[in-house]
Amino acid sequence: MSSNKKTIINVVSSLMVLVTNIIIGFWLSPFIVENIGVEANGFVTLANNFVTYANLIVNALNSMAARFITMEYVKKNYKKANAYYNSVFWGNLIIVAVLILPAVYLIVRLENIVDVPENILFDVKLLFSFIFFNFFLGTGLPNWNCGTFVSNRLDRDYIPSMCSSLFRCVFLFSTFTILTPKVYYVGMCASIITVVLIAIKGYNTHILTPELRIHLKKGERICSWQAIKELVGSGIWSTISNVGNMLLSGLDLIICNVFLGATAMGVLAVSKTIPSYMQQLSGSIRDAFVPEITINYAKGNKEAIEKDLDRAMKMTAVIMTIPIAIVIALGEEFFSLWVPSQDAKLLQVLSVLSILGYMFTSGTQILYNVFGAVNRVKENAIAMILSGIVSCGLTLTLIVFTDLDIYAVAGVSTAVNLVRNMTFTLPATAKYLGFKWNKFFRQVAMTCFASVLLIAVFCGIKRLLPFGNWFNFFFAGILMGIIGLWINSMIVLNKQERKALISKVRNKLHI
Repeated sequence: MSSNKKTIINVVSSLMVLVTNIIIGFWLSPFIVENIGVEANGFVTLANNFVTYANLIVNALNSMAARFITMEYVKKNYKKANAYYNSVFWGNLIIVAVLILPAVYLIVRLENIVDVPENILFDVKLLFSFIFFNFFLGTGLPNWNCGTFVSNRLDRDYIPSMCSSLFRCVFLFSTFTILTPKVYYVGMCASIITVVLIAIKGYNTHILTPELRIHLKKGERICSWQAIKELVGSGIWSTISNVGNMLLSGLDLIICNVFLGATAMGVLAVSKTIPSYMQQLSGSIRDAFVPEITINYAKGNKEAIEKDLDRAMKMTAVIMTIPIAIVIALGEEFFSLWVPSQDAKLLQVLSVLSILGYMFTSGTQILYNVFGAVNRVKENAIAMILSGIVSCGLTLTLIVFTDLDIYAVAGVSTAVNLVRNMTFTLPATAKYLGFKWNKFFRQVAMTCFASVLLIAVFCGIKRLLPFGNWFNFFFAGILMGIIGLWINSMIVLNKQERKALISKVRNKLHI
């Protein structure tokens, strides 16, 4: 299978997973809350938050593992690739050994650490046990994620992931319907899925990268402290970058709660539903291109990297600008149908403030992954942490000294993020890849033009269509999506790319 075809399959598979998760999420979340109550459901988020914090430690060792293993594997330097592979495994076991006692203490003494109603205390402790079991199992076993990454076959991860989402839906619906609803069913379901997915990942790694294996015998162990030091030396900056990202947007709800109250926090949380899915869409598309870019960088093929980036930027621009324009055109109608008890206009404005930056950068999202591919994560981490500090400081200043209130919380992080991208991300990635500093700004201009044009067209279409129910809303959204795809293909793609796209569609449809 050609590298180009593998990447296309990766993109399609990742989008299928995202669409499945969105559809299930919109239906399943209210179903869970209705059956176990909003209070019990909150502990699901809380348990996952504890794991997120623990993952900051794990990411310091693991975040760059796939990159280093790929670089050596592509060069057929299997001994060094195995040194990284084994070092990550043994390093993770040490992390598990260090964290397992605090986790057990947390579960046993949970009622003394957080406020848990007595009637659901046992259920919540079981929930935490399942969630931490998933974390320790995924951390303590070998890094089987790298097999599909090294071979650029991420579809072999995406398809099982989509199936697991469907299983989760069926499992929770069945247990909540047949048995007495309990919050720990959510954790139990997650554990079953974790075990199955880990088994699939292990099989994929064995089949796709047979040269990678864990050396357990004492005489052949090849764990290298130098490799761990190298991985952590790069990976710690990825952790710092994640902290910066948390400062940029992850603290929005806490700031809102402390300074503006629980009601404002609830409104902001609802408004972030669509921006959250937009972020997942962006990540799904760009992550599908990362293995190919890393492989070509390992080969030193600059021309191939340039083609990879050009293709990735055009694809993300074509796909991402359409939902942005639909949200701006139909956001108020969506929120009035989804949460009729809330101020749909306010939710629409807050959502637009959160996604506005994508009008400029949706076509250049792939550049975030360049830092990892070229192992220049330190510079990006510093930029991220600085922008996070500026965002928090500016948000608090505007809340205290102006009347912007919730609008400041929603809009400041977007503005700071956009400034960082324009002044650092675009020129820095161009420099690291050996291109002229302004190489990617043309894509920004193209993305802006496509976004503005789509918004104008969609707002015009909106005036001609009836609304008031879900059928009319989805009809309008699908119509806009089809028209937007045609407009973007004419603007973003060149003549040869349009012909190739049409040819592929015709071949698939046997026209």
